[in-house]
Amino acid sequence: MSKRFLRSVYWLGFWGCFFLIKTALSQTVESLCLPALYNHSHLTYKADRQNWKITQSPTTQFMYFANSKGLLEFDGARWRVYELPNKQIVRSVWADANGLIYTGALGEFGYWKESAKGVLQYHSLKKLVNDQAFQNEEVWHILPTPSGVLFQSFAFMYLYQGGKVKKLKTPGNILFTFQAGKAFYLEVIDKGLFELKGERFQKIAASEFLGKEAIYTVATTAIPNELLIGTNKGLYRFDGKQFSVFNQELHDFIRTNQLNAATRLRNGNYVFGTIRQGLVLTNQRGEILYKINQKNGLQNNTVLSLFEDEKGNVWVGLDNGISMLALSSPFKYFEDLEGKIGTVYDIITFQNTLYLATNHGVFAKALTSKAEFQLIRGLQGQAWDLEVFDDQLLCGHNNGTYRIEGDKAIQLSDITGGWQLKRALNKPSMLIQSTYTKLCLYEKDAQGKWVFKHTMEGFSNPTAQWEELPDGRLILNTKNAGLVLLQPASDYKTAKKVTNLGLRAINLLKQDKIYITSEKGVQEFDQKQSKFIPSARFEESKAQKLFAFSDKSWWELTVSGGLRLLKKPNQWQVVPLQNNFLVDDYETIVSHDSVARIFGRENGFAFLASTDLLTQNNVSPLIRGLEVEQFPELTQYYSKNGRSGEIALKYNQNNLRFKFSSTDFASSVKYSYWLENASKDWSDFSDNSVKEFNNLMPGSYTLHLKTNTGLQEATLNFSILPPWYWNLWSKLVYCLFFCLICFFLYQWHKRRLAAENERLQQQKALELKEQKEKNRQEIIRIRNEQLEQDLVRKSEELANSTMELIKKNELFQEIQAKVSEMQVHSKPNDFQQLSKWIETHISTGKDWQVFEQNFNQVHEQFFKKLMENYPDLSKGDLKLAAYLRMNLSSKEISQLLNITYRSVELKRYRLRKKMNLGQDENLAEFMMSF
Repeated sequence: MSKRFLRSVYWLGFWGCFFLIKTALSQTVESLCLPALYNHSHLTYKADRQNWKITQSPTTQFMYFANSKGLLEFDGARWRVYELPNKQIVRSVWADANGLIYTGALGEFGYWKESAKGVLQYHSLKKLVNDQAFQNEEVWHILPTPSGVLFQSFAFMYLYQGGKVKKLKTPGNILFTFQAGKAFYLEVIDKGLFELKGERFQKIAASEFLGKEAIYTVATTAIPNELLIGTNKGLYRFDGKQFSVFNQELHDFIRTNQLNAATRLRNGNYVFGTIRQGLVLTNQRGEILYKINQKNGLQNNTVLSLFEDEKGNVWVGLDNGISMLALSSPFKYFEDLEGKIGTVYDIITFQNTLYLATNHGVFAKALTSKAEFQLIRGLQGQAWDLEVFDDQLLCGHNNGTYRIEGDKAIQLSDITGGWQLKRALNKPSMLIQSTYTKLCLYEKDAQGKWVFKHTMEGFSNPTAQWEELPDGRLILNTKNAGLVLLQPASDYKTAKKVTNLGLRAINLLKQDKIYITSEKGVQEFDQKQSKFIPSARFEESKAQKLFAFSDKSWWELTVSGGLRLLKKPNQWQVVPLQNNFLVDDYETIVSHDSVARIFGRENGFAFLASTDLLTQNNVSPLIRGLEVEQFPELTQYYSKNGRSGEIALKYNQNNLRFKFSSTDFASSVKYSYWLENASKDWSDFSDNSVKEFNNLMPGSYTLHLKTNTGLQEATLNFSILPPWYWNLWSKLVYCLFFCLICFFLYQWHKRRLAAENERLQQQKALELKEQKEKNRQEIIRIRNEQLEQDLVRKSEELANSTMELIKKNELFQEIQAKVSEMQVHSKPNDFQQLSKWIETHISTGKDWQVFEQNFNQVHEQFFKKLMENYPDLSKGDLKLAAYLRMNLSSKEISQLLNITYRSVELKRYRLRKKMNLGQDENLAEFMMSF
């Protein structure tokens, strides 16, 4: 045998043992946990306590329970009870592939069918049974057989097919009927076990003893043609020839606690329900995997019924309530139901021992022992951190820092609140710890034990987390100051420089870079700029916290409280962990090995054996119901998606309430919706399964629904019709009416424009007329001004001519007087001729005509008006009047008239008399004002 072969065998054995030990260790941790258990009390589902049988509809995936009050329906979000006409206790239930739900009760069996409104309506088959004795029989089992649906009571069996019910002749009184594989079996009291073949009954050999026991299950085993038979006295296997005990430990447990129900799961394992001790889960060999009872979370220890749903979850009908064992979930849970351990803040495995840091202290449990968790002496109280450095387990505690050795704790430092302890990258021989007050430094002593060395002076602030940059600077996530950048001295004794980065972080972590999560999203530290910048890697992330692991996997705690795993770039997968699973503000996810993860919880921890167990959920959400406010008759329920057509509602039926559901029973489902044509984007995920939309406007809408656990989407189309005064015909009438109005408005506008145009033309003509009149008046004014100017000029000329005439007459009178004086000395004829010539030039009639003409031009129509009023005036009177109007004195007038002053006064007297003027009236003033 060659050395190479021996070496290969050696290394194969070594690695085989390594992986076996590793697997055994992981399984040991997992064995501390149980599958998730969901409890539903009768106060939740609002029916009676007892649930006798369970089934699931293949078409809707809804769960149905034979409850003492009636048929109980669960769609994943809400419960509903359907009572029988006579309100009997429903003892049995089964759903066929067409969605019919068959039930059996006292003197009654039939089926439930969905109505047009989406609610179940009962159709009784009792009228097809012609047997009076049936009225006193309760139907305990309903089974599908090739010959039809089988209804079984203690005394009778009926077969329903093709609308007819046929009574089968049984070998005796029946206890229960079972299906095992494709075969059907029943126990006949005092006779044993029989197989139903068609409509005949064939006795199983050597089964007489079973007639004295109560059979509660008949199932197949991993061995072909072998049966597992469970009774109130134990478990037996039947190989076709003889009976033997199936598994002695399980047999004894069942015998002690009394079997009441059982089922074989599709993976080959078994679930047994008892009267006294709840559930037992076993593998195919009957080896007990889990015991689940009231001590570890089951509502009630008396199991009445069991059922495995399509996803592999086990539903448990109890004497008081309903529970579901989420076997489809990859998570297992350790729950501290008694409150001994408390809230878990950190978890670590060290030297085959599992340690828990909790608010009650540090607890330890040897993985190779069945003993319970034990409190480490001296570490009671709040514990924060558990770390292993160089094969030494250190604990950060509220009271200081400790080294744990076995079941005792040795205090290293009394500086309170050891939050985070890590190795310094630039000085691996030193540990740095953030605490309530300071940064603490630890080094090894001469014996190689970690001991407290000193604190870092120059910095004091409660610091929850810290990370180290390659250049030795520390980024600290402090409680009071937010993020701080600290430059330590080379010996870490003092802080050389402390810079506040002006940010507050929810958590701080490091993988390839240093990241923070904050209200602004995920940011990464840029060493060149010495500041945090938005992370392109997590640009679309809505993380409240991130968790990074050495295998480069990322876990994200979302703002809405969900948990996601980043398996591929930008491909987040929802993790179906139970609600309220992590500790608020102190969420903890630790690596158990390269693939397993442990999650700290408020009352224990959760265990995931491998992330490969996380698969994408393909359960589609369901828009379960539609309610219209104030119109209850329009309430509609839906049992599946893909409804054809569109729902049309009237305009006043626009206040709607939608109900959601999901048959992802093993997950904490949250819903997100988007109402197309009414909202712009998806809503945040919420566990609220009801949404109301009020005052929707007329139009077509599409409601979109999705969950946090799957990628599929449900839609529902509906429309709000417009009111009668806004339907199509009304709109056509309105359009016609509008067109007519527009036509009439156009015509009116046209006429108004014409009238306005005419008015404008008239106004323009009037304005032109007024302008002409203004122009004419202006011309008249100008002409009057010219006339006035001419009048002034004429008056001046008249006055001048009058004065010249007066002067001329005066001159000639003087000449005449001189001539008269000289006449004595001259020849008579000569002077007579000269005197005659002078007389001809003194005030001639021609002179008067010229004067009258000029006078009339200045004093227009004076003579005419004077003659009209005083027709008796002579020509001489008119002359005197003219001279008076010119305001000439009597002397001046006498010279013009070539008469004496006395004669002028006499003329004035005569004129006054002719004009009938009084003595007190001034003749000259009268003439000037006339």
